[in-house]
Amino acid sequence: MSAPTTPAVLLGAGVNGLSVARSLGRAGVPLYVLGAANSLVSNSRYRGRYVALGGGDGMQARWLEWLRTGPHGAVVLPCGDDGLELVARNRAELAALGYVPIEADDDVLLAMLDKHRQYELAAQIGVPAPRTLTIQSDSDVDAAAASFPYPCALKPLQSHVWARHFTGKVIVVSSADELRQAIVRMRALGIDMLATEIVAGREDQYYGYYSYLDERGEPLFEMTKQKIRQYPRGFGVGCYHVTNWDPEVAEMGLRFMRGVGMRGLANVEFKRDARDGRLKLIELNHRFTAINELVRLAGLDLALFTYNRLTGRDGPSLASYRRGVRLWYPVEDLRSMREARAAGELSMGSAARSVLHRQHFPIFSWDDPRPSLFSNARLVRRVVRRLSGRRTPPSHPAAGS
Repeated sequence: MSAPTTPAVLLGAGVNGLSVARSLGRAGVPLYVLGAANSLVSNSRYRGRYVALGGGDGMQARWLEWLRTGPHGAVVLPCGDDGLELVARNRAELAALGYVPIEADDDVLLAMLDKHRQYELAAQIGVPAPRTLTIQSDSDVDAAAASFPYPCALKPLQSHVWARHFTGKVIVVSSADELRQAIVRMRALGIDMLATEIVAGREDQYYGYYSYLDERGEPLFEMTKQKIRQYPRGFGVGCYHVTNWDPEVAEMGLRFMRGVGMRGLANVEFKRDARDGRLKLIELNHRFTAINELVRLAGLDLALFTYNRLTGRDGPSLASYRRGVRLWYPVEDLRSMREARAAGELSMGSAARSVLHRQHFPIFSWDDPRPSLFSNARLVRRVVRRLSGRRTPPSHPAAGS
């Protein structure tokens, strides 16, 4: 087959974008990557033409302005929620400019960016979910403060808006006063929140389902994985994952995707509730996630598959994948294990045995070591700041599960 000539524009340059850039770069796809000035992808040999447009507020507007004079005819691949929102709200303009954005029903895409709408649709479809209450008024604050068991969590309706200000995923509150104080802070920043009960169960009871639905709602592939640990514990970013095959997770995930009318690539995450043994919806991400590298290592190159589908090229096959493939964030997982040991939930022996497997890493690659060196250097700088008593500026968490 001839070498690909259609460029791809990646919107976002975190760990998600790094995996996508490496997949497409190794296949010879001409790349343009939009991201911050000093990111993981900007340090990669597979960065293609890297365009530093900054982050934070106004990022989508800067991206769109660049696209208006960019490589018309390119495939547009969001690697985070800001990219998804840009495509959903500007698909007609992008198409008129000659771009080929990801496959999606844009109304569904926007609904999946709104946690309130996700849980509302889950109730209509009959997919179990934790009890939630979207806080839109003072009476909602009063209702949440009075009716939720503590501890409970406050979750942003739009994760990408939250990520401009905070690391982590949620705020865990232990009393009505803490809940009220947190809502006051979030309102000052313009961040809409919902209160949610905490689904009971161990950290290893989180499961994910990956698929790509065609225009008929048929899955072009199916994969499940299990989250072994996350950091911080309770509501954190996954730091240790393993691929598996769980028919119940697959059935529930496909039912939710079809029920909301999804089309294209997505991942849906559940947690098994220790109180009743049922899977409960956590969230759906309509994009490449932070563990895209795990999926690729298991044999499913989603980036190249998506690019080829949008450009009419063949392959790669997604007919099967390897079970038991692991992805490990060592630093974060060591912190998670330390928390679990302090809580009396994990012994040193169990911790050691859990990592005595062949491991893969989200950032390190023998043929592309600079992103890992950059990431480690950044970590060292944070440790030095902490030890010297200087505050570390807040960093944005990796998008996804």
